[in-house]
Amino acid sequence: MKTRHLLSLLVLILLLGACAPLTPAPTQAPAAEVSTAAAPPAREAVTLSYAIWDAEQLPAHEKIIANFEAGHPNIHVEPQVIPWPEYWNKLQTAIAGGQAYDVFWMNGPNFPVYASKGALIDLQPMVDRDSLDLSVYPPSLVELYSYNGHVYGLPKDFDTIALFYNKDMFDAAGVKYPDETWTWDDLKAAAKALTTKDTWGIGVPVDAQCVWFNFVYQNGGKVVAPDGSKVLLDEPAACEAIKFLYSFIEEGLSPDAATMLASDTETQLFPGGKVAMYTCGSWLASYYHEAEPNIDVAPLPKGKQRASIIHGLANVIWSGTKHLDEAWEFLKFLGGPEAARILAETGTVIPAYQGYQETWVNAIPDMNLKVFMDALEYAVPYPSVAQGMEWSDKVNEVLSDAWLGSIPIDEACKLAAEAGNAALQKR
Repeated sequence: MKTRHLLSLLVLILLLGACAPLTPAPTQAPAAEVSTAAAPPAREAVTLSYAIWDAEQLPAHEKIIANFEAGHPNIHVEPQVIPWPEYWNKLQTAIAGGQAYDVFWMNGPNFPVYASKGALIDLQPMVDRDSLDLSVYPPSLVELYSYNGHVYGLPKDFDTIALFYNKDMFDAAGVKYPDETWTWDDLKAAAKALTTKDTWGIGVPVDAQCVWFNFVYQNGGKVVAPDGSKVLLDEPAACEAIKFLYSFIEEGLSPDAATMLASDTETQLFPGGKVAMYTCGSWLASYYHEAEPNIDVAPLPKGKQRASIIHGLANVIWSGTKHLDEAWEFLKFLGGPEAARILAETGTVIPAYQGYQETWVNAIPDMNLKVFMDALEYAVPYPSVAQGMEWSDKVNEVLSDAWLGSIPIDEACKLAAEAGNAALQKR
């Protein structure tokens, strides 16, 4: 997991071009000139593949692609949605087989692995050649997708985490809506009041970005060492947060792990009205609003301190593409103001491009999307290491066993840290 700013200049350029004086045409061209004039060479038609993992974002990206193709008639873009559970394995297989996607989404935790193995195009020479202004993106995102001082990805969006809640379920239980004053104690009390024989107050699946990362940092803990050398889930502050989350399952305030495995909390239990609260990212706002208009959002409850994981995606080019020039044109468009406007106006995600965040906030006036922007004040970068995401996958496997009751929760933090550290030592 899930927080993730030239349009006027572009318009001005277009207007200036439209107002430029035209060279008067002769009343009648000499026949010899007409017969010998060479027609401009036709540009070769090219098809680019574009891989993403979120089907909910496809409609906005289809609009972006249509606008791009209108200005680039020789380039056709085919979007391909590969669901998150399959995305990275398919991407690795495609790259190894020399048949990868021309352009695709990249996240921060995996970026160093792909950049260091030569799977991505170094964009810096083209950025310099085209004088591309990278200051329109948050500096932290530009840095996130840079390797050895060179840019390898153009930021697409950013996201933070907050508390989604079902207002109808709160009203039925007579519980006051969550706000910025809520603490962990308030969260637990509300979950108890909202739990019935048919519904649960909250859903706490083993989800790093949406759930447990945030609570660890709220409790003053850390997930990994600052230098990325060690998983720190066995330290007291981190383990206390894990135990707090498990207490919701233990007390029957959240679906048990088996139920959440059978029915996904994010896409089924919460939007289906079986769970009253769920912590997750700004990218879900539009999806939840369409699923149930009475879903709203509030800041994450405060632990010892406030914390919300911030992350953002980038678009990158596969180093094996046969159409680099066309892929670069598409990448620039994806990272430009027109694409940002579409992402913002549809409420799809918070654009990384400066100046369009407020448009996103106003895209769904019935939801308090401002809380995601307010979270920037206490945002914590997504924990990542140079080795990629395997360490967090191993940690999640242990925590999933603990959630199922296969591992005593008191031992889960120690075993999770050991599993994560073992993965770090493999590379």
